[in-house]
Amino acid sequence: MSQFDRCFARGGSCPRPTFPCRPQEALRPAVCVDGATVPGAFFGCVQWIVAPLTTQGLVRHNCDELHMFVGGDVKNHEALGATVTMQLENDVLTFSETSFVFVPAGCAHNVVSVTDVQKPFLHYIMHISAPEYLAEPAEATAPAGTYLRNRVVRYVRDDGVTPEAPEGFLTFLLWIDGQKVPGAPYTESVWFHQTNDTGPETHVHDDLDEFVAFIGSDPEHPEELCGDISLYIGGETVHTTKSTLAFVPRNIVHSPILVHKLEKDILHFTGGNNSTYVRKQR
Repeated sequence: MSQFDRCFARGGSCPRPTFPCRPQEALRPAVCVDGATVPGAFFGCVQWIVAPLTTQGLVRHNCDELHMFVGGDVKNHEALGATVTMQLENDVLTFSETSFVFVPAGCAHNVVSVTDVQKPFLHYIMHISAPEYLAEPAEATAPAGTYLRNRVVRYVRDDGVTPEAPEGFLTFLLWIDGQKVPGAPYTESVWFHQTNDTGPETHVHDDLDEFVAFIGSDPEHPEELCGDISLYIGGETVHTTKSTLAFVPRNIVHSPILVHKLEKDILHFTGGNNSTYVRKQR
């Protein structure tokens, strides 16, 4: 194993935590990562939700948390194919669109409740800069209306920029940062539709640690990427054929991302522990 191969958590390599929801059979894990399996990484878990589930009671975390919900129908990417309800303090968010939900540290919330599941969809949960999933019981105390704007839909950047990409290669899904929701981390997500032998130029970030994800689109085989992707990191090229969460520490040179093989669409998302995204070419 190479030095930077240890930055990659692949499907089946990290045990997932038990979230306070029932039934657990409604969740199919794709890949999880924490600081124990990938040194320095912060906790993240990607799973398919395939059936209705419920949670009871409110919890809080001592770190900021981000939830991502992505519909499993690539051709109808804005539709979640289910109805999700999240309570943030005294606000209730109910939605059926591909979305981000930002939960600040200390905010009392339910993890997630899901009804009317017409099609499996992807759920990603990240604890920003925290190496593990920890929760404690909480009570709602914030005034109603405090968190109604903490959900984001669609890929809309405040600078109006949409990155260039080869025609037909990807579909832009979601973008969030501290300008869209105060305190939120930079995170964006897209679908890959075909192979690609180009990618972002090599660069570094000196103000954030970054995660880079490649997730297969088959809920029956969630650990499988159904493709072959490589990421250049720290002078090495690391390949993966599994659903993967990679951790890129700040000041480590990385990119390009190359898609060598693609049998089914691949969900790609990236983000970090800063509210803005700045990269320096190397």
